[in-house]
Amino acid sequence: MKAVLNGLATFALAMSLAGVASANDDWKGGDAEKGEKVFKKCAACHTVEEGGPNRVGPNLHGIIDRPTASHAGYKYSAAMTKKGTEGLKWTEENLFTYLEKPSDFVPGTNMTFIGLKKPEDRKDIIAYLEKAAGHTK
Repeated sequence: MKAVLNGLATFALAMSLAGVASANDDWKGGDAEKGEKVFKKCAACHTVEEGGPNRVGPNLHGIIDRPTASHAGYKYSAAMTKKGTEGLKWTEENLFTYLEKPSDFVPGTNMTFIGLKKPEDRKDIIAYLEKAAGHTK
């Protein structure tokens, strides 16, 4: 009986971890061409080309895996700066969550954008940001 219970517990743990892994991969599979179109919602405040200027928001070239609040020459909110000093990086997963509702991910952020509710739009933006920076994953 003990072996059966241990086996069931191991199975339950494995299934739980598989669920976590799959939830953590929600950002995968975006389309960069579609993301370029979605990015037009962002282009009033952000540029993405290498060496592009900061606008109301920072230039986003190379944002993937960059520490939060680290783009030179941009003055970040205290809330975003705090996230950077805490070690937060803009991984694909963090961007996916942030872009859904920025003010929930970084309370106190100056970014007033309401967010992208559709997961596909967020995936596509991430794919576009990777392509614009020359990332190949």
